[in-house]
Amino acid sequence: MDRDKNARLRKLLNGSAPVVAAGAYDCVSARIAWQCGFDAVYMTGNGISASHIGKPDVGLTTMSEMVACAHMMTEAIDVPLISDADTGYGNVVNVYRTVREFEAAGVSAIHIEDQTTPKKCDAIEGYTLISAEEMVEKIKIAVKARRDPNFLIIARTDSAPVLGFDEALRRSQLYAKAGADIIFPDLLSTREEILAMTTKVDAPILFDIFEQYRGKPTFSVADLSGLGVKVIIHCLAAMFFVCKQLTGFYRHLKENGSTNAIIDELMPLEDYEKLMGLDNMLELESIYSVRKERLS
Repeated sequence: MDRDKNARLRKLLNGSAPVVAAGAYDCVSARIAWQCGFDAVYMTGNGISASHIGKPDVGLTTMSEMVACAHMMTEAIDVPLISDADTGYGNVVNVYRTVREFEAAGVSAIHIEDQTTPKKCDAIEGYTLISAEEMVEKIKIAVKARRDPNFLIIARTDSAPVLGFDEALRRSQLYAKAGADIIFPDLLSTREEILAMTTKVDAPILFDIFEQYRGKPTFSVADLSGLGVKVIIHCLAAMFFVCKQLTGFYRHLKENGSTNAIIDELMPLEDYEKLMGLDNMLELESIYSVRKERLS
């Protein structure tokens, strides 16, 4: 675990400004987000499924795969990592282990959702939910499992699209009462719904800015801050952007057999090496490497 990062995230949560976490799907995107000044990074389960196994977000990634990815990301950045932990990967016993594993990996917060296992991205139709009562027990065991009280438990409800806003509000209130540090009611559609959550739920509210979702409005950080949202994540924006840009790049390369015409759009080698922290590695090597004796 990383108690320092956990404490930093807790302090950010208690501050006046919302915590804004850029979505990342691998160590490169996480490092770029960190170096661009974000106070936290969010590891998207959808993005991990896409980038690591090339599959849609329908519950195919395992807990151990997600934890391994999260651990590598925490080592690559110097800010707290918030991670998707799907449904907790099973029942309350699984949730207990899930919390312990993510915390040990250096993650500072995870969210667990109230879908049945295996889950689906809630932008995909056809998912089902567990009862609110079962989810309450999962939250209680998650709180009990953590070793550091600053490791944040986020309770996510995917109920709004399938059961309506009133049920999403009811579940959010129950999950806050059960001890969740943050409530994540996903896919809210209107300013009125968001404001109802921030004023009627006794816990900080997390909002996922999900671009291009079925014609729904895309709220800005300023919009959400004004509505009282305390944590804001950009779940898939980076993935959407990179997929579009890489598609154009590979098509160009295939058609032209050269990058000469788009060379100015590529990151210079020196900047790439700086991004990866090459200078730091070389400095460590120069300080701690043992001088090799020349054999005569």
